[in-house]
Amino acid sequence: MELTNHSYLETRRHYLSAHSDRKIASDRISNGNRLESDKHDLGAISVAAKLNSYRIQDLAEKTNLQNFNTFLQTQMDGIDSARNIYSRMEMLANKALDPAISQSDMELLNKEFSELSEDLTQIINSEMNGQRLFGGRFADFTDGLLDTNATGATPQKTSIDVSTTKGTMTIELSPGHAADQIWMFQGELPTELDEYFNSSTYYHTNARKADDVARLNELNSKLYSHFETHGIFTTGPWQTQGNASAGNFDTFNVKFDSCNVELTTKFHENNGAYGESLYNSLVGSNELRINEDGPPGDSTIITMIGVNAGNTAVYDVRASFEPDLPYNDIDIPGSNDVYPALSFGTIDCAKIDSKESAQSILLSITTELENLTDSMAQVAAFQGRIEKQIEHLSSNGVSYESAVGRIEDTDFAREATALAKSSVKTEMAAHMLSKSARLKDVLIPLTTDHFRSHVLNSRI
Repeated sequence: MELTNHSYLETRRHYLSAHSDRKIASDRISNGNRLESDKHDLGAISVAAKLNSYRIQDLAEKTNLQNFNTFLQTQMDGIDSARNIYSRMEMLANKALDPAISQSDMELLNKEFSELSEDLTQIINSEMNGQRLFGGRFADFTDGLLDTNATGATPQKTSIDVSTTKGTMTIELSPGHAADQIWMFQGELPTELDEYFNSSTYYHTNARKADDVARLNELNSKLYSHFETHGIFTTGPWQTQGNASAGNFDTFNVKFDSCNVELTTKFHENNGAYGESLYNSLVGSNELRINEDGPPGDSTIITMIGVNAGNTAVYDVRASFEPDLPYNDIDIPGSNDVYPALSFGTIDCAKIDSKESAQSILLSITTELENLTDSMAQVAAFQGRIEKQIEHLSSNGVSYESAVGRIEDTDFAREATALAKSSVKTEMAAHMLSKSARLKDVLIPLTTDHFRSHVLNSRI
């Protein structure tokens, strides 16, 4: 009877369907997870996986930024310690200038001063997890020094802050037969020399104009005067074989600090009668010179100048600065930006055993304190930027977790409604199934029990 009772079979199908829906809703509420299978939740699983991937990437970047921020804070602490040392050194140097100080007290001050200088060396060489806190900064002066695109006789000048008062400058020069002179100074040039670098005051031609040559000679004369106080090195009127484009570069390596300047040279094999012979001649005439006592140490800026010596021809030159400390610019996590290396001087040949040396040291200390103040500002600016990025990534992390949670965790209101709906359908289907079963009990007697007359007394 069940196989031919259409209402019973249909009611039973509705019951099984409602019971299945009720089980799904009940299971999701009980375990709190909507993602049961690829068949039912393929889209949700895909989105959740993508959001989790983003969250993991941001978490890794956030960790790297937090480590970098720790590095910056450690660097800031080192700079602050260096500032305190310099402040103490400044106090000692001022005490050494006291006209009534005794020689024994001067020696004690000098001893403490030397010990503080050693402390500065330890700070500048300190590391964090194998990474140097402080390092050198490479600088290329070539573009600002070349005159191949210059107008007429206009001399070239370029200044770069290298954040230190010592290092090595490598100069490669190929002027050709027409002599040219390269200058190297510590600090900016006096403003009264600015007029000599104004191209509008020279003829716009490479022809040798007497007025141009006279102005260039006058500039060189004033540069020699400035060299006495702030000069590091000058080539004098240098020459090489052929023309500037022949590439017969002579090389000058200038190593300097606040105590002395050392020069080493290498002459191109093609320069024949020039090279070493010209070098000896210019040294003898005091036109090629170094500041043997070292520059004053009152600036971390290096100024390079190229001047035609008695002509208006072009020259070819390459000049680059290498710091004493290892180069250690750092790639900022999560970006293509570079965090430049920071450095400070260590007051070479640090002595205050005389009033003259104490007075000289004060200039260097003032410069270093200003440099450290600028460095602190730079570190603070990067810290603020990094902390903003960390805050942004933390906010993203919360958003990702919330989004994934909305996908993975049951929406209880929705599932509770689905459960109630499926429960009602199940109960209704069960009720109808019960009625269908009772209907069967009514129909069976009707089909099996028939009224029989006395004629038809047999049972069908």
